[in-house]
Amino acid sequence: MRFVKLCISLSIMFYLVLCPTAWADESAEIELVQLTTSDGIKLTGVLRRPSSSLKQAGVVLIHGYSGNFYSSIMEFLPQALTDRNFCTLAINMRDHDRIPKKNLFEDNRHDIAAAVDEMQRHGCSPIFLYGHSMGTNRVLYYQAATEDPRIAGMILTGPPGNLYEWNVRIFGQDAAAQLLRRAQDFKTAGKGNEWMLINLGPLGKTLYTANHLVSLRGPETVSDPYKNIGRVSIPVLIVHGLADRLAEPVVADRLSSHAGAGIKVKIVKIAGAGHGFRGHQQELADTTYNWLHKQLTP
Repeated sequence: MRFVKLCISLSIMFYLVLCPTAWADESAEIELVQLTTSDGIKLTGVLRRPSSSLKQAGVVLIHGYSGNFYSSIMEFLPQALTDRNFCTLAINMRDHDRIPKKNLFEDNRHDIAAAVDEMQRHGCSPIFLYGHSMGTNRVLYYQAATEDPRIAGMILTGPPGNLYEWNVRIFGQDAAAQLLRRAQDFKTAGKGNEWMLINLGPLGKTLYTANHLVSLRGPETVSDPYKNIGRVSIPVLIVHGLADRLAEPVVADRLSSHAGAGIKVKIVKIAGAGHGFRGHQQELADTTYNWLHKQLTP
């Protein structure tokens, strides 16, 4: 196991040092960091800081299901924002990549809190949360649950909406309900840690424990973004690609309609963009930066 971890770390370092993207800025400081959550989980991420000595605002970036801090959107957006004088920290959540999933959804708050604490230690203020795909559910839950005063706003891209409803859309009501009942039965029987092979349609198959599945989709879940956005009191930007086939663009409108009274929610839909915004990276980076800059302008 130690050898595997070493290989992963070396691969990441090779990527960071020898494979810079078109966004790379040699004046930025790039640091591989390890965080420890309040419940003892070790997380890895990349902290990018502009070389300027001026105090910078920070953005914590949270990936979605099966994601990580160095691929897809995380491959370009953190550096693009650092190039424009934002400090960024993209982290691996405890259930990153396609590893079997056993953690409860509510555990996500510990991971995000550790990242925000790290940004604060580096003097970054104010701090914004960015979530992509299922990461949008994660950051919404974090802010709704903690009301963290250090967080000045949130950016949500490609939000899937309610995770049980997403499964209904992909597989139909009967199949989604049957799978949830099976997981609930395992949990009731004291077998919540039993592994279940889960079909996620376009995302492939993976292993979930019954506890994990119920925490995502059960009636008592805290992952419902429509409930959580109603408890958020900070500005929100939602960006969705109109060619997104994994998460429906209409979710952006529904999220906005559930926001609390007086909360500023801006929606931007990008024509031709899919779930990962491939081919539309510049539009996403510009949209995100322009909104962030507006939040910092008196």
